[in-house]
Amino acid sequence: MPPIRNLIVGLSTILTVMTFSGRTLAQVELTPAQVQRGIDRAVQYLLSMQRADDGGWPEVSDHDRGASSLATLALLSAGVPPDNPAMQRALNYITAKELASTYSVSLQTMAMCAANPSRYAPQIQRNAQWLIKNQMPNGGWGYGHVQSSTDPSNSQFALLALHEVQRAGIPLAEQQRQKCFEMARQYWLKQQAEDGSFSYSGSSPSGSMTAAGIASLIIVGSQSDQLQASAVTAILCCGQQRDSGQQVQRSLSWLASNFSVTTNPGGSQQHYLYYMYAMERVGRLAGLRYFTNQNQIRIDWYREGALALLRIQNESGTFGTSSYGNEISEVSFGLLFLAKGKRQVVVNRLEYGQSQDWNQHPLSTQHLVAHTEQAWKRDLAWQIVRLETARVADLVEAPVLFISGRSALNLSQEHKKLLKDFVEQQGGFIFAEACNGDGCQGVQFEKYFQDLVVELFQQPLEKLSPDHPIWSAQAQVQPKDLPSGAWLYGVQTCCRLGVVYCPYSLSCRWELKLPYGNRDKYSESIQSDIDTATKLGINVLTYASGKELKQKLDTVSILKQVVKATATDRGLFMLPVLNHNAGADDAPRAVKTLIEWLNQENPFQMSSEKRLISISSDQLQLYPVGFMHGRGILKLDEPQKQALRDHFSAGGFLICNAICGDIQFVDSFRQEMQQVLGQPLTALDASHPLFSNKYQGFDLKQVSVMDPTKAEGGQIVAMTRKSSPIIEAGYVDGRMVVAFSPLDMSCALESRHSLQCKGYVREDAARLGINLVLFGLQQ
Repeated sequence: MPPIRNLIVGLSTILTVMTFSGRTLAQVELTPAQVQRGIDRAVQYLLSMQRADDGGWPEVSDHDRGASSLATLALLSAGVPPDNPAMQRALNYITAKELASTYSVSLQTMAMCAANPSRYAPQIQRNAQWLIKNQMPNGGWGYGHVQSSTDPSNSQFALLALHEVQRAGIPLAEQQRQKCFEMARQYWLKQQAEDGSFSYSGSSPSGSMTAAGIASLIIVGSQSDQLQASAVTAILCCGQQRDSGQQVQRSLSWLASNFSVTTNPGGSQQHYLYYMYAMERVGRLAGLRYFTNQNQIRIDWYREGALALLRIQNESGTFGTSSYGNEISEVSFGLLFLAKGKRQVVVNRLEYGQSQDWNQHPLSTQHLVAHTEQAWKRDLAWQIVRLETARVADLVEAPVLFISGRSALNLSQEHKKLLKDFVEQQGGFIFAEACNGDGCQGVQFEKYFQDLVVELFQQPLEKLSPDHPIWSAQAQVQPKDLPSGAWLYGVQTCCRLGVVYCPYSLSCRWELKLPYGNRDKYSESIQSDIDTATKLGINVLTYASGKELKQKLDTVSILKQVVKATATDRGLFMLPVLNHNAGADDAPRAVKTLIEWLNQENPFQMSSEKRLISISSDQLQLYPVGFMHGRGILKLDEPQKQALRDHFSAGGFLICNAICGDIQFVDSFRQEMQQVLGQPLTALDASHPLFSNKYQGFDLKQVSVMDPTKAEGGQIVAMTRKSSPIIEAGYVDGRMVVAFSPLDMSCALESRHSLQCKGYVREDAARLGINLVLFGLQQ
């Protein structure tokens, strides 16, 4: 065999002449950074147009402070904080007067809810009552003045405002609320054409009015009298769905079949940005990343819409379209599309099969995510993913895949592989429930899912102990407070769960837990049951994600199996794992994942075949770079220490990390390496070339580190912090031969960063691992 140094030189030459492909994220057609620049330009335009004397903006006739309220809402939605001096002046201006037109009252209400609903509660309450009082007998709204006729545009803004009032936690009188929303539901159902479209007061159908109709039907359908679940004397699940869901689907089909991001379908070009704002609302409220047209073509409405807006946006921040109201309202509509549409997705709900079994309690996911927003204090989104057309890239857009039903899933082998790859290769998390009990019959789902887990992961679901972190990831939940027979079961992957299963219907209770309006109207025992289930759902999302979510437009890196080369292939690179006494194989897929990621970023001849080798001279001499990880107390005997010395003297390099940041392994590895090298490991400075792209790797000046800590009450707090990478190095004759991370890389590579694990988030663990391999081959 050639000496290690020759292998390193040969592989280094291959790497040097190659073009590093790790810039895939920057080569995509649209990036979050590009969208943010567009948002920033629109924000700066609106701020530059704000009047210095009173804090308002130029208005549209007959809509006193309407454009100013719309601009304020858009700026708040884009992340400008309410205490910003410009926003303080804007809020003072729009709230200084009681308004009396539907558009102005609605927009003023939404802006106050977005800014500080507690501070503006009396005015919000007054506006809500004004809107309810001015609802017309047919259930719609007009402009608000005497004898005004109703129209769908005014009607959608009134509903949007009342929806935000409820989301802000400001109660409406129950009978008044029910009557208002039921009248509105009847209004919109009567407005809908046979093909699902909507028009403006009898004119031809348009995208803007159809989007308004869809959003309005979703809002009125989210009221308690529209829920599938009910709870009067007891919780009753899996009830009958109202017809509004079918009406929404008809309208979605029309919108997808007539989809455009360059004009308002069927309508005037003057309403283009108004339509874009309405379309964003449909995608977000319906939980749809994609619209699917009649030819089953998937349309990424946000990516295409954002691209279209950025193409026409001027450097000044305007969008260069003819104004429907004025330039302020037009820019505000565009800004609302860009800002609200890019919310991070926390959970995908799996649509499978031809029936609606997957969609028991259809409002449950929306409600759970709304409560998670309140707990995390940030805006979030959710999506529906259809199994028949899903790719791994679709699943990994969210950290959690929620699967629910009563009947057996009956998955194909292709779909089984998709779920397996999502968990094992991509670090995804499956959250499943059987809709069982309280009126649901979910025994078939439970039996199928139990068998499926064994088939996919070669281990059964196991009952989680009461002290598992998932019970306290966000709020403390006592398992004893669950209904009789209810519990959480899971499948462990490295340092975290990859699958969690509940044998009773959590989603039924999430649907009953309204995130707005009169929330606590059940008996004490029923309310306690619902609250516990909601806390548990939030805990699972928190545990599974660590509150680390992808940006919506991030190109997702999908790891693919590297074709296994044979040992006789010239230039073959293989990264072996060193065997030892302290958990040497506790993260068995970590190196495989790292090599697949490395091959994806910088392909050259390599193999992801797992190879566990002994720490001996005859084994180590075959490999230029070795990999080592573990947990527990490491003990090396003298022949192993000498084999490492020989390996380092021959030009070898060792990458090591402590699985889940295990303290015992950290301390013992440092001690053993000091004996091998004759000197202690030393921490690398953040400016070391290893953390730069000098070796065709990544710039890693800042990485994200998961550092779980226990708070009062025992719950685990997901602390994700930014820091420089922490690597300790060992040297022989001035050359680095050991690079050791006391923070976890292996479990993050194998599955995903975890609340049970102190270490790098998955993407940064991969980037750091790639840098270490490239450095070891080229230094």
